[in-house]
This record gives sequence, structure tokens and C-alpha cells, in this order.
Amino acid sequence: MFQGNMPLELFSLQSLEYLSLGNNQLTGQIDVLDNGSHLQTFQQLTNLSILDLSYNNFRGDWELDALLSSLTNLQVLTLSHSGISITTSNANHHVNPNIRMLSLASCSLKVFPVSIRALTNLQYLNLSNNDIQGHIPEWIGEIGKNHLSVLDLSYNSITGTIPNVYEDWSELEGFVLNGNRLQGKVPTSLYNCKNLRIINLGNNQLSDTFPGWLGDLPKLQALVLRSNNFHGGIDVTSSKVKFPFPSLRVIDLSHNGFVGQLPTKYFQNFNAMKNVVKNNTKPEYLSTGSTYYSITIAMKGVEQHVPRILVELTIVDLSNNKLKGEIPYILGNLNSLKELNLSHNSLTGRIPHSLGNISEIESLDLSWNQLTGEIPQSLVDLTNLEVLNLSQNHLVGHIPQGKQFDTFDNYSFGGNPKLCGLPLTKKCGEHPHELQLEGDGDEEESGFTWKVVVMGYRCGVLLGIVLGYLMLSIGRPKWFNAIADVADHMILNRQNNRR
Repeated sequence: MFQGNMPLELFSLQSLEYLSLGNNQLTGQIDVLDNGSHLQTFQQLTNLSILDLSYNNFRGDWELDALLSSLTNLQVLTLSHSGISITTSNANHHVNPNIRMLSLASCSLKVFPVSIRALTNLQYLNLSNNDIQGHIPEWIGEIGKNHLSVLDLSYNSITGTIPNVYEDWSELEGFVLNGNRLQGKVPTSLYNCKNLRIINLGNNQLSDTFPGWLGDLPKLQALVLRSNNFHGGIDVTSSKVKFPFPSLRVIDLSHNGFVGQLPTKYFQNFNAMKNVVKNNTKPEYLSTGSTYYSITIAMKGVEQHVPRILVELTIVDLSNNKLKGEIPYILGNLNSLKELNLSHNSLTGRIPHSLGNISEIESLDLSWNQLTGEIPQSLVDLTNLEVLNLSQNHLVGHIPQGKQFDTFDNYSFGGNPKLCGLPLTKKCGEHPHELQLEGDGDEEESGFTWKVVVMGYRCGVLLGIVLGYLMLSIGRPKWFNAIADVADHMILNRQNNRR
């Protein structure tokens, strides 16, 4: 939490090799070169190999080519969110082969620096949160051919397609291009990047079918394709392995145009979402070396930026698509799942009792579907559940009581006219004629159904009229249904005996 200007004494230490002042509140004007003024400069610190000024409040306009030309021993340059603006004329193609890490997030860059083309030893490149426009250059595949592990170009104004030039990036672990205006398809050359852990292409304009071939990547832990124009079914036909996505912990396919059934086959193979062992002594994050992966996802109903992804964070978000059919029972096997969002689809059938086995779940959203039946009592045992949304379905009966269910409000259950009990104002059993069996249609609303007609035919016209009159007068309570079913059964048996 240091404040104030950078001490001028630092610039007299010509033998200084390592300078890390990141994550403070330092201010002041800093220049790269000495332009005849008395401003702080880095021109004389030619022995610097590591320079980290990230996450401060400095001022200054730095020309990237001039910086790399002056500090020829530099290996790590981290200026992300430092307050310093980076420009490049792209005139001086100075080669600095020693650069291993270049982090220039939120540095007001407007173009791809051509000078990074020759950085063959680059391992980490972060140009996110800038205003880079135009297409991704075809020469980007030349960067870091010997050990590039992370490429982050997120949150820019990049257009065009993603070039298919990544065959040589065998060490690539993070491929992050979310928050741009990219079109076209997912480049198939990523298939050769067997060390990939994170692929984040969300919030673009990609138009493609589900790239199931990514399931062949054995180390892939996070796949984010949200808010694009993906379409078709989520199937496994393009995968060449028997058990696709064995290491996947986060999958976000929300806000697309996927259709068909939920991908049961994938749910069976999400082994990294089953029986995750917690490390209670020290949090473990998904990272490469000292660099943490970050991600923006919908958590507990709110879109959040996660600067560090805990290894134990497991998320399935397939919301806002056109998926249909029933929720597969196999989902209950993902007992380490933290977030499950299947909202805004056309899912039918009952909520599986097996969801009560997901003991670690903190957020469950099944809203805006066409689910029927009662809410399973097993969900009451989900003691870690903080957010529950079952609204806007066709659920019926009593809302389970106790434990976490006592903490949820009307929002969790609204839009289900046949639900009753707390926290809703509608009490169960208060108006029996309103809690009728599902599926009987408009005939039940009048109190007269075809059961009366059939019973009248079998039992005699007089008995049918009497029973029909009673039903019209007092509704159709449960005890009447039971008597009618027994009487119907007895008459059938008698007819069979006569035959």
C-alpha cells in the first residue's frame, strides 16, 4: 500500500537488475528516456532484467520500441494497470530475444506492436483491456515458438477471424480472446495444443457448431464460449477419444443457439467435477508459473470477474439456449459441482432427485423452463446452497421446508401457479379445488370430467348424476378421487367375473 512518487535514488542504481513495485498506490510522472528534463527515466538502468510497475497510478507515455531498444537485458516487463500509456510507431523492429513475459493490459494500446513478432522466446503475452483494432495478424503464430504458454488479447476491439496458425504452440496453456468482435469458427489448429488448460472465446460474434474435438485435449480445465452465435447440438461425434473432457472443471456455453438434448455423455465424463478433494491448508489456483488465470462468468446469478480460478471451482452453465428434453439423472454424479445453470431453455419433465447428491453446490438455477412435478425433498439437504431459482416453470405441490430452504424468498419459486407453502403467500390446502391434478385440462376447472361420464355409464345413470352433482357443488377433493377409483376397480372386476 505504498503511496507517493517513486524514489529518485532508484535511478542511480545502474547495476539494478530486479525492480518490482507492483500492487501499490504509487503516483508520479515516469518516462523511459531522458529528453533533457529532470523527469524520472529508465534509460540509465540498462542492467534491468525484470521490471514490474503494474497496478499503480503512474503517468507517462512510453514508446515500446524505444523501451526495448534501451533495456536490452530485459526479460520481464509488466506494466498492466500501471497508469502508463504505451504507444508504438511500428517503425523500429528492434529484436530483443530475451523477453519472456510481456504484460501490457490496460495501457491504451491501439495496434498490435510489430516489434513483438520476433520475440521467439516469449512465454506470456497479455495485451488485454486495450483498444487494439483491426485483425489478428497472421504472423502471430511466429511469437514464442519455443515456449509460449499464455496469449491474452481479451477486451479489445479486434475484428475478423481467428487465424488458424497455432500448430507450433505445443506449450500453450491459456488461449484468451474474449470480449472482442471476432467472427468465423474456432481454429482447428488448437487441436495440436495438447497442454491447453483454458480456452476463453466468450463475448464475440463467432458462428460455429460445438467444437467437440476440443474434448480430446487431456488437460483442458475451462472452456468458455458464452455469448456467441454457436448453433446445433452439443454432441460428441467430433471427438476421437472414448472419454472426452476428462479434466474439465468449468464449461460455459450460455447465450448461444444450441439445440437438442442436454449432453448426457459429457456429464458422464466430467470426472474433474466428481469427488474433488479440498486443500484446507492453502488455496490452490489454476496458474502457469506465477501467473494466475482470470475469467468472467455468471456466478450465483450475477456476472462476476474472477481474478484467480480456484482449482475446486466447478461450473456448468448452459443457460439461454434452445435446449429441450429432461434433465438427466446422471448430473447428480457431479457431486463437487459449485454452480449449475440451465435456465432459459425449454427443458421438460421433473427435477431429478439425484440433484440432492451435489453436496457442494452453491448456486442452482433451473428457472424459465417447462419443468413439471414437485420439488424434490432431497434438495433440502444441500446445506451449501446460497442461490436457488426455480421460478417460471410448471412445478406443483408443497415447497420443501427446513435448512437452506428456509432462507429463500418468493423470487426462488415465483411463476409456478400450482406451488404452495412458504415463502409463497399461497397456503397448501387452503383452496383444495385450486390444487387439481396436472394434465386434466379445462374440463377440471368446471369440476365435471369424463370420469363422471364413464362412471355413469358403468354404475347407472342415476348414480352418475348424483356423483356429478356432488362434484359440481363441492369441487373434487382427494377423498372423492380415492372412492371413485376404488368403485371403478370393483365394477371392472365384477364385469370380468361375469364374462
